[in-house]
Amino acid sequence: MASVLANLSTALLRGCQDLLFPPACAGCQAPMPASRMPLFCTPCHHRIKWLDSPHCPGCGRPWPTGAGEDHFCGPCQQKPPHFSRARAALIYQGPIAGAIQACKYQADLAALTSLAALAHRSPVFIRGAAGYTGPLMAAWSDYDYIVPIPLHLQRLRQRGFNQALLLARALFPGQRKKICFDILCRHRWTDPQTGMSGGQRRKNLQNAFAVTAPGKIKKCRLLLVDDVFTTGTTVNECARVLRAAGASEVAVFTLARVRQ
Repeated sequence: MASVLANLSTALLRGCQDLLFPPACAGCQAPMPASRMPLFCTPCHHRIKWLDSPHCPGCGRPWPTGAGEDHFCGPCQQKPPHFSRARAALIYQGPIAGAIQACKYQADLAALTSLAALAHRSPVFIRGAAGYTGPLMAAWSDYDYIVPIPLHLQRLRQRGFNQALLLARALFPGQRKKICFDILCRHRWTDPQTGMSGGQRRKNLQNAFAVTAPGKIKKCRLLLVDDVFTTGTTVNECARVLRAAGASEVAVFTLARVRQ
């Protein structure tokens, strides 16, 4: 009886919330009948693309369907990144791109909650949560610390929040004690990287990050978290300074990845 009353109370509360704050699709902003996560309408949901094998075991670059088993891409073979592996849940396109932009630039935290709910359903996240082990794979819970990519203080003041930190908390609610935003800082201002080439991004980020607590990460395994993997320049530079400070391993998980 108590559980029935609790369920009715929850349903009533959700109904009142929907009346006061009508839910909308995180991708196209179309009205939704109820605020059940993830908030994506049926047409947008059909346009969502998951990331899974075949891909590069290093940077996670997706290969076309039918390309065979996982195999390393040319750049990872020629110059291995400083991170051990990078994985993303979704392709950065269509409704996913719209929802991420709404979160970052319009402070739409409902979109972030919806994106995290989608990520939890992705093949790469499920295998990691289940403790799947394989080449360059480990359970997400195996890492000593979860490190959100930091914003420069000036940009943090402009935006009011760090989307990578909020994303890390939404993705790993049971591991909040491991989420550390004080290990890494962005101590040099950098220009927005939209439209920059890989070389321009590397130059822009040179010496932009610093480890603030090197003693804390000695021989530790770290998981970097960010919203979008574009060229990998940002996460690779962060991994470089973390490894130089003594981290034994740095892996990367991003919500989405640009298809290259």
